[in-house]
Amino acid sequence: MTHRLYAVVWIDHREAEIFQLDATQDTKIVVNSHSSVQRQHHQGADTEFFARIVSALNHTGGTLLAGPGETRHDLDHYLRSHRPDLGAHVVQLETVGHPRDGELVALARRHFKLAA
Repeated sequence: MTHRLYAVVWIDHREAEIFQLDATQDTKIVVNSHSSVQRQHHQGADTEFFARIVSALNHTGGTLLAGPGETRHDLDHYLRSHRPDLGAHVVQLETVGHPRDGELVALARRHFKLAA
């Protein structure tokens, strides 16, 4: 049986919380943006921030992108443009506020049909 590792990325313009999970465990990684909100609005997506998120992704299953604003769409576009191998794993974009860690992991487990 192949061991599949999935990812859920909650993202806003300040940080990304990445959970990599399988049927029995999850691991959290936090990546902070170093850009100011004002700079980001004037220059568009923070590609350095997205590159650091990509370097933290290490999974073989699907990816769920979640967050309250447009940054999840920008990350999806970045993945599909710069890392199509990872962009192909994006299965859904979810609009959510800032859930607790357990709520985010539960959302991903339900989505990927993983045991709790």
